[in-house]
Amino acid sequence: MDTETSYAAGLTQTDWLCLSFLSGIGPARLSRLYTYLTHASFSDDSPPRLSYELLRALKWPDETAREAIAYFADGSLNKEQEAKRDESLAWLEDDNHHLVLQEDECYPTALKEISVAPAFIYVEGHRDVLALPKIGIVGARKCTRYGRDVTFQFAEQLSARGICVVSGGAMGVDTAAHQGALHSKTTPTIGVMGTGLFHRYPNHNQKMFDEILEQGGALISEYPLSTRPRPHLFPPRNRIISGLSMGILVAEASVKSGSLISASYAIQQNREVFALPGRLTDTQSAGCHQLLRQGAILVRHVEDIMTECPALSSASIVKPSAESKAIDKESRAHRNNRKSSSTDNNQPAEIVSPLLPNTFHALPELTSDNAKVVIKIMEQEGQAMDFDALIRQSKMDAGLMMQVLMELELYACVENREGLYHRC
Repeated sequence: MDTETSYAAGLTQTDWLCLSFLSGIGPARLSRLYTYLTHASFSDDSPPRLSYELLRALKWPDETAREAIAYFADGSLNKEQEAKRDESLAWLEDDNHHLVLQEDECYPTALKEISVAPAFIYVEGHRDVLALPKIGIVGARKCTRYGRDVTFQFAEQLSARGICVVSGGAMGVDTAAHQGALHSKTTPTIGVMGTGLFHRYPNHNQKMFDEILEQGGALISEYPLSTRPRPHLFPPRNRIISGLSMGILVAEASVKSGSLISASYAIQQNREVFALPGRLTDTQSAGCHQLLRQGAILVRHVEDIMTECPALSSASIVKPSAESKAIDKESRAHRNNRKSSSTDNNQPAEIVSPLLPNTFHALPELTSDNAKVVIKIMEQEGQAMDFDALIRQSKMDAGLMMQVLMELELYACVENREGLYHRC
C-alpha cells in the first residue's frame, strides 16, 4: 500500500490518517474538509494552502486547528496519535487491508453522493466488491424466527442473482442477511462496522466475519482501527449502508428499531425503501407497517426488488472492472441531480458555498426546519444533551433525529463528544 500518494491539496494517505486522529475530529468535519479541498475553485488553479484560518473557516475548533497546523509544520502528534498512526501504517502493509479515499477509483460513486460522505474508509478484504450492485438489508437485533428465516431467504436469493448484500454485522436480521448471502456461495457480502476493524462487533459473530472475508467479501469502517464499541457510533454507520446500496430492505422492525434510521437515510439519499409485511399483531413488524404506510415498497419476492430497481438486473451481469460505471449511470436516473457551486476566490474564508458558511455560530440558510427545532432546544437547555434527551424534547423519532444531527454536524453547528451533543 502506497501511503505517500498525493490526494486533495497534496495531502498523502498518512496525512489524512493523522488528521482523523486529532482531538475534536469526527467523520463530519473530515468530510467537510475533504469536500472543500476537492470541490472549491481557485483563481490561480493551485491547491489551497492549509492554514489555521482555513480550518477555522471550515468550523474546526481552535484547539483542533492548532493541532493540525502543528502536524503540518513538523509532524507533531501526541503519543496516542502516534500510536494510532503507527498501528494503521502497519495494518496497511497487509495486501488485504486498504484505505480507500474518495479520489481512489474504487471508492463507490454512490457513496460520494451522500451528504456526509466519509473522506476515506478502511476496507478489510477485497476492494473489488465495492463495485458490485448492492442492496442493504437491515432490521431488528431481537428478531423473530420468521424475521430470520425470511431475511435469510431474501439475502440468499439476491446473492444468487449477483447482488451484493450489505448489512451491519449485528445480531438478528443483520446476521441472517450475511448468512443467507454466504450460504449462496455466489456473490460476496459487505459488513459495515460501527467500530474500528480491530474491534469487530459483536464478538459472537467473529466466525461469520471471517467467513465474509474468506468468500471474497469485505468489512468496512469509517472509524480509526482501534475504535471500540460505543452506542452513539452505530447509528451514523447506517448512512453508509444505505449510501452504498441502490435500495434498503427493512426485513423486520419495531417502531423504535434503529433500522428505521437506515430507512430515513435511504429516503434522504433518494434510494428505494422496501419493507416486508408481518402479522398485524406482531410488534416486531410494526416498524415495517409504518414504513409501508409512509410509501415504502411492499415486497413479497425478490423479483419485486429487481423490478423496482432495474439497474440491479443489468449491473449484476457486468464484470466488476466495468461495473461501477454501469451502476452509476442507471442508478442516477432514480435520484435527484445535485449541483455544487463555488467561486473562483483564493481566499478560503470568503468562498460562498453550502459547505462553507460565512458565519461561525449562525445556522446556514440551508438547514431544515427540524434542525432549527433541535438547535432551539439545545440553546434553551444551555448544556450538552444526549441522543435520548433530544428525542424526548423534540418528539422526533430516532431515524429523523439522527438525520438532523448529521445535518447539523456537517454544518459544524453541533458536535458529538463522547455521546453528548454540544452546540458549536
